[in-house]
Formats: sequence, C-alpha cells, structure tokens
Amino acid sequence: MKKNKFIPIIILTLLAIFILLEYSEKKSSLSKEPNFYPFGFDLKNKIIVYNGKSIAINSGILKIENYVFHIDSTDTKLSMGKKYTVNFQGEIFRMFYTELPILDIKTGKIKRKYSQSKLCLLEKGEKAFFSFARLKIRGTTSRKFPKKSYNIELWKDEQGSDTEKKSLLGMRSDDDWILDGMWNEPIRIRDFTSQSIWLEIGRVQDKSTDAKIGIARKYCDFFLNGKYKGLYYLSEKIDRKQLGLKKYKTQMEGELYKSYKYANGTTYTKVDSFDNKSLIWSGYEPKYPKDIGKVDWTNLHGFIDFIVNSTPVDFNKEVSSKLDLENMMDYYIFRNLSNSNISGKNLYTGKYSKSSLYFFLPWDMDGSFGNNWDGERNDVVDDLLSNLLFDRLLHFSDFKSGVKERWSELRKSKLNTLYLVKQFKDNYEYLDRNGVYIREALTGQAQNYSNTEIDYIESWIKRRVDFLDSYFENL
Repeated sequence: MKKNKFIPIIILTLLAIFILLEYSEKKSSLSKEPNFYPFGFDLKNKIIVYNGKSIAINSGILKIENYVFHIDSTDTKLSMGKKYTVNFQGEIFRMFYTELPILDIKTGKIKRKYSQSKLCLLEKGEKAFFSFARLKIRGTTSRKFPKKSYNIELWKDEQGSDTEKKSLLGMRSDDDWILDGMWNEPIRIRDFTSQSIWLEIGRVQDKSTDAKIGIARKYCDFFLNGKYKGLYYLSEKIDRKQLGLKKYKTQMEGELYKSYKYANGTTYTKVDSFDNKSLIWSGYEPKYPKDIGKVDWTNLHGFIDFIVNSTPVDFNKEVSSKLDLENMMDYYIFRNLSNSNISGKNLYTGKYSKSSLYFFLPWDMDGSFGNNWDGERNDVVDDLLSNLLFDRLLHFSDFKSGVKERWSELRKSKLNTLYLVKQFKDNYEYLDRNGVYIREALTGQAQNYSNTEIDYIESWIKRRVDFLDSYFENL
C-alpha cells in the first residue's frame, strides 16, 4: 500500500500548532504573576519589604524603579524598620524598609522529597541573584512547627541536570544550604548567637588548614510562593568540606557522624553491636563517607567501647591518643555556658583523618541561654551538664587542670560577661531596628515574643557565668 507523503507533514504541523498554543497559554499564565523585584511582595497579607537604596518621599509619593507608592506619612525619606501604610494600585499595603537580604522562592508542593523551585536573593545594594533550585522541609522535631525549615540545593538549569556551587551573602561557595525558621525562639537570636560564640572559642585540631569548626549564617526575610514567611537565617552546612576532613580513597580517612536521638551510643550507656548494612547505629547517622556510598561503623564502635568499658588506668593512659582534649575542653565549657542540650542529640562527632583524634561540635542550639527547646524559659543557672565521657575526663588530671585554665583564659576575652551580653544585644537590636518583630506579628509568625526577653537573657548570662566562675575555681 502506497504511503501518503502528506500525512507526516500534517502531523508535524498539528504538533507545532499544539506546542505554540501550549507555550502561549503558559506564557499568559506566568505573565499574571507580578514580578515585584526589588521587593518582597505578599499580596494576601498586604506586606511589602524593600531593601534597596534609601529613597526620598516627595509630598507623600514614593517612586522606586517603575513603581509608585502613595505613603500616609510626613517623612521625607524611608526610615529603616518603620511600618508605612501605602496605597499601591488601589490596594492598601504595609511597607517596610530593611537592611536584611530578601529571599524569594517559588516552588510546588513541598513534602519530604525535594520540590523543583526558582530562587531570587536580594542583598541590599547588590544585584539580584537568580537560580533554579530544589527545596525540601528539614528537621525532625522542627518538621511539626507551623514555621518550617528547609534544605536548598542550587541547580544549573531547570531540569536539575547538575548542581551549581555559588557563594551566597558572602559565605562559602556551595550548592547545599540550610534555611532555618527559628520558630521556637521568642526573639530569634539564641541559636544564631550561640553558633558565633562557638566559632570564636572552638579550636581546630590542625591549625595549618582552612578548616572551620562551625558554620556562617546570615539573617534574611523569606517569601515563599508570594507569601511572607518571616525571619529566617540562611547558613552553610556541616559537612566534609566545612570541616576539612580527608577524603575517602581506598580506605576510611575522615569521618563525620550526627547524633540524631538519645540512645546507648550517644549517651555512652552501653555498646551495641553494629551492622554496616544499616545507615543508623545506636543513635548516630553517618554523614561522611556515607554520602559517597560507604558506611563502616567499626571505628566509632571502638571509640564508644573505649569510653564505656575501658578501665580507669587504661582510660587515663590512652584517652589523649583518641580524643582531641583541647576540643573537649572547649566543648565542655560551651555546653555548660549555654546550658544547651547538645549531648545525646544535636551533636556532631568527627575525625579529620585515619591518624587524627575524634572531636565534637554542637548543633541546633535553639534551646539555650535560659530557654528550653520548645521556646519556654528554663531559668536554671546552678546546674552542671555532663555525661559518662566528661565524668571520666574530669578524673583525668590533664583534662581537669586544662579545662580550668581554659575557662580562666576565655573569661578574659571571648567569654567576658560584657562581651557575651553585647553579642546577644547586637543581634536583637539589628532585628528590632529593621522591624522584623513587627513584620512577623502581622502574619502570626511571632512565637512568644516579648521585648523583655533580651533583658532576661542578659540577667541569665550574668547569673550563669557567676556560678561557673565558682565551679571552675573550685574544680
């Protein structure tokens, strides 16, 4: 049977028409979504956040880019953090001028898996950064909070054919980022400031490297699918790169584990058997080299076994060949200073290489400096936080004298009471003068907010440090 040579042409023509119609429909739909850069725009809650240059107000009229706003104010220029009532295209909005970066993400429905997204980051005075991305809700307990936290992965293209490393807000160049909502923190400064304090006092084992023992973070105003979600911080991740761990080649070198729950291993209660086919063991989950498909619990198991079962003589004789004692001193001091529950959970255990020593670093310190993990006050300043490991270390003379000396040294500098209080006050005042607490209240994102909280933190720090001065002096 002879084929009709016109049929393929007709089919191709119809297909082309269909594609053009489909594209036209999508383009029309997308054009209905306003592009309000350089602003964060919440059409539902009628909130505008602007972080560009300071603009003059002429007779109640404010012109920014191609937009005209009628402001109910006698101000001659925008004031930082002030709430303005503005009329924009016949609608009444609340407008804020802020120093904070604005992060705007458009995405689909977000569940446990990543959702394809588009990201725009507006840093004050800088050109907007655009990227394709993937977004996923993160956390265990925090997943249940009304204000979610997220993992962000930057993409090179819309299909996600490959990730793309970029430096955001002056932090390291990477493709993986954390967006933390701080829902259970009344004034959003405890975890943020605690991370800064730890970075200042935590010592790195190999001083010749660029390794860090914590993360950089930056506050930002976050908009998700055109809705203002409140204050977040964007941060680096704890991983092999951040800590400078030696790469796995033919054998285990650098190691990194996260304590995700209270269990025998994370509380040093007893030593459980392990299975290298499992991605969890005794309250730990591997972070490296698991991410390249390798899991071997042998070394960590041996380390926990030594802590739990070694004799006092063997412990004192061998502990300095297994643990970075300088790091242990810094961690013990920080844990008790912050009164943070960073043992058994919220803790990373790492090792730079096969021949190096195990070290700790804290994580997720929202429940600290006078508050519990749920945002409620924990006004206790005269207790000590310890576990079997530190109980044993405090019977080791080198550690006992070393931690006492380290406390005395830090009290003259990084842990000076006035300096500690200043770090919290500086972060609070930065957020307050930028109107963050007012904005969050407008959308119900404020959790137990009170302007007396900063006074409580100052009082708590002073009382806690006085108690620890006495404790370490008599150790």
